[in-house]
Amino acid sequence: MKNQNRRQFLQTGAFTLMGMSLMGRKAFAAPTKTNFAPVRFGVISDPHLDIKGKNGMKMSAASVNCVRQAVKGLNQETGLSFVVVTGDLLLDGEKQNAEAIKELLDSLTVPYFVIAGNHDFVPANPAKHRDGFDYLTIEEFVKFFDGKGYDGSGNRYWAHSVVPGLRVIGLDANLPLEQKKWGGVLPQEQLNWLDKQLTDHKDEMNIVFMHHNVIPWSSDELKGGAKQWFCADNADAVRAVLEKHAEAAPLMITGHRHIGMRVSELAGVNYMVAPSANTHPMRYSVLTVSPEAVTWKTPMIGVPESVHIEARNNLLAATWWRETQYAERSATSDAEVLEFYEKNSQRIGTKVL
Repeated sequence: MKNQNRRQFLQTGAFTLMGMSLMGRKAFAAPTKTNFAPVRFGVISDPHLDIKGKNGMKMSAASVNCVRQAVKGLNQETGLSFVVVTGDLLLDGEKQNAEAIKELLDSLTVPYFVIAGNHDFVPANPAKHRDGFDYLTIEEFVKFFDGKGYDGSGNRYWAHSVVPGLRVIGLDANLPLEQKKWGGVLPQEQLNWLDKQLTDHKDEMNIVFMHHNVIPWSSDELKGGAKQWFCADNADAVRAVLEKHAEAAPLMITGHRHIGMRVSELAGVNYMVAPSANTHPMRYSVLTVSPEAVTWKTPMIGVPESVHIEARNNLLAATWWRETQYAERSATSDAEVLEFYEKNSQRIGTKVL
């Protein structure tokens, strides 16, 4: 693996490296039994808003305007039905940042749903607490965004019908008491709940959202890799539930990884990761789903070119975010890093479900 470059990893397949076989996977999920007209929706992922931030790999000083411009862009889309924010709304659980982003999101002209990311609650490590901020626990975050997916029950997960035949489900794999990592585990309670939801609504299409990924997008995300915690620890258990109900849940959308949009199908389930609004390439997503297919585009956030250039340069300078085999900077490795993070070949696309 040490000598295997990223292209070889993609050609070999993450799942082969994990000892998984794709031989028996379905080419297509069966159409849903309850038909519905195409539904158009938006996704904002990993905005990491910070009202007192400085720009780095995460463009904190620009983060307020990034969210503002993402909202503006989505409000200009025709026929949009809803927006989902797939976690990491805040830099690190700050109440004042939650107030600021909620005010911006409330200016969306369509309903929006929120799921928590691993940066949306008070850091377990006190060293990350900053003067001048109050902090939200995960329970307080859920209460703060009550009615935006969360249903008043106090549960960190939710499900809603969008139109007859189409439902959205939000999951939470966060570990709010864990100091040493930013990974996740989807609790058995939620696995059981998800299984029941998909059993009870097998005649509808269910789009599942979660902050953490359940498939790796690079070799660094495999078990033991430098970035293994971009995937939930029990990703295999989550995939097992989804694969069991692939006809009812053919699409899962995640964030967390801060890379350009891409999609990968496994056993009839299509896994999509949405780009961050806060780090290069600084995009939001617009998708249209029907019983037969999903199409998407990922426009760049409408901030000045100078901000995009700064974000690009900050990414290239951020050693940790580079894949292991491209840790040393050179023209060649910089080009590989940009190709991985931008993934321009999948900025727009369509996939049969």
